[in-house]
Amino acid sequence: MQLELTALKRDWCDRMFPRVLDAMRGREFSSDDLHPLLEKPEHDNWFGVLLAKLKNSGCVELVGYRPSARPERNGGIVRIWRVKE
Repeated sequence: MQLELTALKRDWCDRMFPRVLDAMRGREFSSDDLHPLLEKPEHDNWFGVLLAKLKNSGCVELVGYRPSARPERNGGIVRIWRVKE
């Protein structure tokens, strides 16, 4: 099951990667902004995996922090990103 989930996560991240770059170019965003934009993954933590992949690829840069607007996050802090030009 673990290998299957890993393959599913990798596939989801690979498909969502260009969608984030296209949709968020020219604006600041957080994971909150991605939830309504992208296909729902098997697990919500895949959004963090996707953002880590974007950061590690050098496509996005961290620009700040703010409390999450999603009720299920109870005001937890989220990172604010910007697509690098």
